[in-house]
Amino acid sequence: MKSLLAVVVALLSQDVENPQFKYWTGCKPGSWVKMKMEMNSAGKKIESESTHKLLELKDDVAVVEITGKSKMGEREFALPVQKQEIKAKEPAEKVKITGEGDEEIEVGGKKLKCHWYEYSTKQGEKESKGKAWLAKEIPGGTAKVEVGGADAAKPIVMIAVEWEKK
Repeated sequence: MKSLLAVVVALLSQDVENPQFKYWTGCKPGSWVKMKMEMNSAGKKIESESTHKLLELKDDVAVVEITGKSKMGEREFALPVQKQEIKAKEPAEKVKITGEGDEEIEVGGKKLKCHWYEYSTKQGEKESKGKAWLAKEIPGGTAKVEVGGADAAKPIVMIAVEWEKK
């Protein structure tokens, strides 16, 4: 789960302002977003749900706690609690933005105007392509993310299902 968010942060960071940080600055501690993720691994469906809660906001970093659970077949287990620091400025990693625009999508039962980015990233010899949609109404901004390798038949999808902005 954290790696998808890291891709979004890297995607949107260009050695300058980090938009994900900017989306958290419009929130007070206690704001949260619940994300659902689906993926297939070795022919098995994996589903997970995580809650990203703003703990602290400073001038140059937002501290977010991530809790959740995952389900693979009939097995369900808790994900370890993580704290993520989202910096105001981040260097761009090996991410190339291949397109961007605006689109209205439905998330959490609401239609939201989003700004989207298509990107490709390379880690070692493995290349992935993805698309991220960001909405100002959602704490942290992430409305939806789709990530998949060049040979992926079905992408990993993470989508906001509930949120509360304080």
